[in-house]
Amino acid sequence: MRRVIIVDDEKWIRRGLIQSISWNEWGLELVGEASDGGEGYEMALDKKPDLLFLDMRMPGLDGKQLLGLLCRELPDLLTIVISGYSDFEYTKEAIRHKAFDYLLKPVKKEELAAVVEKALMELDGREAEKRKASRVQGEDWLRQLLLHAEEGEEVSVPSNWQAGEYALMLGHTDTFQEHCDHARLLPAIHEQLSRMKPFLFGGRWEYELTTLQDSSREIAIALCGARLEPKDFGRVHTSVLAALKQAGSVSFSFGMSTRKLEAAKLGEAYNEAKKALAGKRLSAMNALLSAENNAVHLSGIYPQDKENSFLWVLQSGNKMAVEQEFERLFAAFVSDDTTVGHLQWSADLLLHAVEKQLQAKDVRLEEVCGKNTLMYSELIHQRHDVEAMKKIFKEDLLPAVLCFYGQSGEKQGEKVVSELKKWMESNYDQSLSLHQIASSYYLNADYLSRIFKKMTGKNFVDYLTDIRLHKAKELMNKSKYKNYEVAQKVGYEDYRYFSQIFKRKIGMTIGEYRKAIGQADQ
Repeated sequence: MRRVIIVDDEKWIRRGLIQSISWNEWGLELVGEASDGGEGYEMALDKKPDLLFLDMRMPGLDGKQLLGLLCRELPDLLTIVISGYSDFEYTKEAIRHKAFDYLLKPVKKEELAAVVEKALMELDGREAEKRKASRVQGEDWLRQLLLHAEEGEEVSVPSNWQAGEYALMLGHTDTFQEHCDHARLLPAIHEQLSRMKPFLFGGRWEYELTTLQDSSREIAIALCGARLEPKDFGRVHTSVLAALKQAGSVSFSFGMSTRKLEAAKLGEAYNEAKKALAGKRLSAMNALLSAENNAVHLSGIYPQDKENSFLWVLQSGNKMAVEQEFERLFAAFVSDDTTVGHLQWSADLLLHAVEKQLQAKDVRLEEVCGKNTLMYSELIHQRHDVEAMKKIFKEDLLPAVLCFYGQSGEKQGEKVVSELKKWMESNYDQSLSLHQIASSYYLNADYLSRIFKKMTGKNFVDYLTDIRLHKAKELMNKSKYKNYEVAQKVGYEDYRYFSQIFKRKIGMTIGEYRKAIGQADQ
């Protein structure tokens, strides 16, 4: 039986999960439930579950903090995050801490079943991989150390790497390559570094190379020496670029970690080099970026107005308009100093915005596109250039979303206006703003204004005014209402303004109208 813990501060969520899980059918056993992160942490260390359901937003130790702790303490633990539609920042943290999947509140039974079955397949696959790995001990030690550093896995380091200083240089192509074989480049780099060995770091150093191609398509170069002088890192970089050019490779940029005093810290060095690469400007080629002086920053402001325009035309189903707005939006993502990290951040926000818009239609991104947000986010963080990033959306995500909206029948804009007209008939006495209404539908106010006038022949304000005056005339037939009371009941706090509007629209004063219908002035 696989062991399960549920951590959520809402008891009804925990009860709902427990009642929805087919425990015996799936071979699962509930070994504990906790109402906060602190209790969940202690319980997880004690029970060592295989599977954890975790709410991200909790008082005290929240899901983000608990995930960070458990990633170190229980690296094999599979976590399924539970979050609300509005908790995108928490969901991003779940992605960063390698949560397996997530469920949106309220949790639907069929979605829960699909995620649990996928998790069980993952657990089975991991066990098979562990059995396989045990038969191949010591193979490619550097690759294992880098890939499994966060899991705390023990890796045997060669004897000539036992003392001194350590650093890692991590490289990826400046433009994404759909099909690549980085392993073929390693012999050329080996040969070049071997020739340069007597001339770098006083001749007293070692190096090791590996590729991390499963998802990241990276080349990692580990360095070890009695004293790794930073001035020689640039010469290593120059030598590596010469080897890559000779091997016919496209442009590569590298991130350089800080120096470490233990080989086991190369995993930490890997993360530093990766962050340094995220600080590379999009226009830079064959760059070397140091973790010591290349802090990642998000250049510029996210163009929310252009995102709103894009989301509107996306719902309309107009393919040409979508393509035009998408190009405008991506152009706003990029400036002269835009970094890889900023591009990835912007693409992540756009991805979430599309998912949120679909959720408003009661559908998930995975149902429409075949990939969930976590999978798309992984693809985004493998891309380092604008064209490759745009391709994810233009050739995969957007066609599927457009197809979904195209099959939904009534055009989205017309449907929104139809719903809005009905809503105005019932809520005319409230303070209504077209901008607020457009935001509630994730639409651009200008677009909504234009489609509203096209369908009704009137702009929003005139249409609302006509409704209010029609209701006012109905109320005036009831003599118990004073004129100022009528004004308030149809949404006008300022009676003087109401009387001016009434005369302009109806063609007579309120008193004249009352006399015309046989009532005394109120």
